[in-house]
Amino acid sequence: MTSTTIPPTPQTARDLESVIIRPWPKVVFLYPTFLCATVFFLLSALWEPESRMLGNTFMLVLSLNLLVFAFDFSRIKSITIVALVISVVLLVLWADTKWDVTGYLGRVVGKIDIRMNTGFYGFLSGFLGFILVLVFVNSRFNYYEVNAREILHHSGYLGDVKRWSTEGLEMNKEICDLVEFMLLRSGRLIFLPQGSREAIVLDNVVKVNQAEDRIKDLLSFMAVRMNQVPGPG
Repeated sequence: MTSTTIPPTPQTARDLESVIIRPWPKVVFLYPTFLCATVFFLLSALWEPESRMLGNTFMLVLSLNLLVFAFDFSRIKSITIVALVISVVLLVLWADTKWDVTGYLGRVVGKIDIRMNTGFYGFLSGFLGFILVLVFVNSRFNYYEVNAREILHHSGYLGDVKRWSTEGLEMNKEICDLVEFMLLRSGRLIFLPQGSREAIVLDNVVKVNQAEDRIKDLLSFMAVRMNQVPGPG
């Protein structure tokens, strides 16, 4: 039995020449709050400036968004939290058969009345948008490039470059926070260059699985290409 390997097309070869990786600061995970503030700014400008529904909803989104910064939702911790929430819900439903627990909780929640005006939503949307734009611009000058021979760290506005060889390179991927992974498919890439005393740790890599696959394809393709044996002339 013989097997035939289809060689990469020229376009694929060009795509595999290098992989750009941009680590992002944690502030990018505030994009749900930014989007919520932007939408609510438009709604409050066209609808009711100090709507209770908009205010309560915005505070819920902001509170949940801030949890991303407060905790690392690992797999074990996430399973524990889900189990705890289910237990609390079942406990409340059981207690509701003896006492009016859900009615009391409904009255407590019904008394929550948070209101923000149009200026608040507009200012927060503009401020967060400005920060995200600065982060995006900074990412153009601080990134890593992986090619067949080396890893390059481009940093600074003057184009400083630090290099590590990919020979004997070990790469690990970690998804430490399931919430961050759900928000941006992000995770951590760790490179261990041969002979280097320190690991290269890249946090908050967006679409980390895709980046890992592209690097594997790049290194495996170059290894196969370098090990090719010319056929008979």
